[in-house]
Amino acid sequence: MTNASRTDWNVPLILLAISVIPFAAGIARLAGLPGNPEISTANARFVATPVPVVVHILGAILFPILSVLRLSSGLHQRSPHWHRVSGRVVVASGIFAALTGLWMTILSPIPPDLQGGLLYAGRVVVSVALLLSIFLAVAASKGTDTERHRTLMIRAFALGHGAGMQALLLLLWMLLMGEPSLLHRDLLMGLAWLINLLFAEMAIQRWSPRHSNLYRGTV
Repeated sequence: MTNASRTDWNVPLILLAISVIPFAAGIARLAGLPGNPEISTANARFVATPVPVVVHILGAILFPILSVLRLSSGLHQRSPHWHRVSGRVVVASGIFAALTGLWMTILSPIPPDLQGGLLYAGRVVVSVALLLSIFLAVAASKGTDTERHRTLMIRAFALGHGAGMQALLLLLWMLLMGEPSLLHRDLLMGLAWLINLLFAEMAIQRWSPRHSNLYRGTV
C-alpha cells in the first residue's frame, strides 16, 4: 500500500472506528427483538413496533459504512461499477434511516426519563435535513452537477453519522463528569451533529480539488 493510498484511508478508518459503539448497540438491539424478550421501559416501544426499529438500524449501519468506503478514491478507481451500485444503496439506506427515525421520534412513546424536548426537536430537524440533502443530491446527479451532488452527500453523511460522534461525546462526558443530566445529554447529542457538520464543511473545502472526479455517476 502506497503512502497516498494509506492517507486516502485515514479518514474512513477513523470514522468507522468512532461508529463501533452505536453499531454494536444496534446489533444488540436487533438480537434482542426475536422471540419473547423481557419488556422494560427501555425496550417496550421497540418490541411493540419492531419493523421501523429493524429498518432504522439496518439503514443507519449501511449508510455510514458504505459512505465511508466511498471516500476512497482508490476503491472507486478499481471498481467504478461498485461505486455506482453502492451509491444507490447509500441513498436508499439513508432515506429509510431518516424516515424510520422520524417515525420512532414522533409516533413511538418515549419513556419520560429519556424524553428531552431539545433532542426531540433535534431528531426531527436532522431527519428532515437528511432527507432533503439526499433528495437534492440525487437531483443534482441527474442534472450532472457533480460538485453540488458531492457537497450534499458529504453533508448528508455528516447528519446520518451522528450516532458515532454522540457516543464519543457521551462517553467522554461520563468519564470526566459522571452521568449526564437530561439537558446535558440533549446538548451533547446536538453538539455531535454540529461537530460533524463542521468536519463536513472542512472536508468539502479540503477534498474538492483532489476528489472532484470521485462522485461522477454515483447514483
